[in-house]
Amino acid sequence: MIVWAIWKHRNELVWNSKRPEVSEIVTLAKLNFIDWYNAHKNTVPTHDVNGSDVEVLERWTAPQFPMIKVNVDGAIFSNERRFGIGLIARTAAGVVLQAKSLLKEGVLKPHVVEAIGIKEALSWIKDNRWTNVVVESDCLRVIRDLQKFKHMASPYGHILSDCMTLCSGVDDVSFNFVKRSANKVVHAIARSSLIEADCTYSGDALPMDFASLVLNDLI
Repeated sequence: MIVWAIWKHRNELVWNSKRPEVSEIVTLAKLNFIDWYNAHKNTVPTHDVNGSDVEVLERWTAPQFPMIKVNVDGAIFSNERRFGIGLIARTAAGVVLQAKSLLKEGVLKPHVVEAIGIKEALSWIKDNRWTNVVVESDCLRVIRDLQKFKHMASPYGHILSDCMTLCSGVDDVSFNFVKRSANKVVHAIARSSLIEADCTYSGDALPMDFASLVLNDLI
């Protein structure tokens, strides 16, 4: 993590003429290590809508009927100074209702990209008038911040506030942390956004790569 943080510092210096303080580099390394460690523990405690402890999912599982599950992931394309977002909504039977890829401008930290992804997901859910929805992400920090929401005077805090405002317009929505292995489909969609930007796919018209990953989730 230290080496990675130094590499990020080098890129900021070379490409953006920025000079982060040494303390910032160390803090970035610590935060990323904590996220990595928690994401790779065998079980990481999180909470459902009732506040009960649940185990982190190793692979995708269908929600209980009549709920809809929306998975979210972000991808950062540093060289292009862009980031992508992937979304997919599935029913209790594992049927894909819709999938979506978005490409946006900017160089942001991973947790901010994930928060924007969840904000986009909530707006998408509201536009489609879906109810009884569980939103899943593999970014533990954002999921915990949403579950224990408190106002933060920062751009990241404003994104979380927007998420909570959108939640008030959706009937029964909750957040759940999952491991990357349970988020494979939407990760692939997010990565594809650099080539196939701002695409919406119906369940019966998914590209073969995505359809294959969806099928693997059901096996």
